[in-house]
Amino acid sequence: MKFLFLILFSLLIPALPNSAFAKVLTFPANFKWCVATAAHQIEGDNINSDWWAFEKNPGAIKNNEKSGKASDHWNRVEEDTLLMKDLNVKSYRFSIEWAKIEPLEGQWNQAAIEHYKNEIKTLRAQGIEPMITLHHFTLPTWVVAKGSWEWTEFPKAFKKYTEKVVTEIAPDVQDWITFNEPMVVIFGGYIAGVMPPRRNDSKAAGRALTAMLQAHVQSYNLIHTQNKKTMVRVGFAHHLRVFEPTQWFNPVDWLLASQLDKAWNWAFATAPETGRLQLYVPFLISVDQDIEGLKGTQDFFGVNYYTRDHIHFSLTKFELERSVPAEAQVNDLKWEIYPEGFYLILKEISKRFPSKDILVTENGIADHRDAFRKVFLTSHLSAMHRAITEGARVQAYCHWSLLDNFEWNEGFAPRFGLYEVNYTNQKRTPRGSALYFSEVAKKNSLEVE
Repeated sequence: MKFLFLILFSLLIPALPNSAFAKVLTFPANFKWCVATAAHQIEGDNINSDWWAFEKNPGAIKNNEKSGKASDHWNRVEEDTLLMKDLNVKSYRFSIEWAKIEPLEGQWNQAAIEHYKNEIKTLRAQGIEPMITLHHFTLPTWVVAKGSWEWTEFPKAFKKYTEKVVTEIAPDVQDWITFNEPMVVIFGGYIAGVMPPRRNDSKAAGRALTAMLQAHVQSYNLIHTQNKKTMVRVGFAHHLRVFEPTQWFNPVDWLLASQLDKAWNWAFATAPETGRLQLYVPFLISVDQDIEGLKGTQDFFGVNYYTRDHIHFSLTKFELERSVPAEAQVNDLKWEIYPEGFYLILKEISKRFPSKDILVTENGIADHRDAFRKVFLTSHLSAMHRAITEGARVQAYCHWSLLDNFEWNEGFAPRFGLYEVNYTNQKRTPRGSALYFSEVAKKNSLEVE
């Protein structure tokens, strides 16, 4: 009789719905589901910025595209806020555009200031709290004319800009990011020369990183001084990657991967904890400098995670090579989809900064067909949940991005948006993954098989 029952049960198993075997992963109460954007990438007409000027250089952007109207968010704030409400998010990470509110030194654009004030009001009317980024890759052209990051008065000028934002636009916002992806900004602009100010000068890169940290100190102190009613938090959005050797048996590859991990991921990120920037990449850059007032100016750890790199030193070419395994699943930009790396990064942050709250400030995929985004979300949110259950203090997840946008050097081809944008008429259409993300945010949980 028992044997007959087992046979009948085995026959019934294929007929049972998949949900019968699903596991529900529930996130902590008050976990913040969020989407993220950047002003230059979605607003349009950022005519007084360095990127607007940079885009005019032949070959600077793929297909020689220009940001132009971008996703026309500047004229569609109310519409796009309703899209966020449909996603059931309670937080929105976006940037204020310095070049729009101070197009010329000391000349403030009151209309732009009012625009951002109204955007915050519109968000809050829908129950969405702003998370503000003060610098997301762009600088006013007048700052560049004075020397960009190396201008001796840069920290002071950034403080004045911060003060304008804090006092007139967002006096009661809780979470602030001073600089997005500092290592990308400086290495892209001063080492690789593929971003403004388009230089190849490692010594200048060191000076620029120092100036950024000095500016952060000024802004950090000002935000905390000005905002006494709200428990404000100020930090960075660090771009972290997993670096692994291409050849596991190759000690040189191991050494290079380890060195890149130390330099790219942790040198700058650790500086606000110690008060000292110590960055060293052999034959490339060396910085070892105390920054006055820097220690203790990182209230949370913001992390942008996308992929991992396999590292190899080619003896024939005598150069460093980054690669993706042939069998790896990749996004439209050929970045490896590697959710395990998300878990590893979150665990490493917890190990290095055990008392620090973690905000996932970006995570997403370029996927124009929306073929992998749901799977990407499930795998990466599962990895995040695993890290949380093991003690990682992750409080928020901001998906990149709300909308398709101008993806910097890559132009308009990469599609990161939960909402597809038709750039001919600026129509927004929710992708299937948007509906999925909306349900996850609503339930504060997801099902995995």
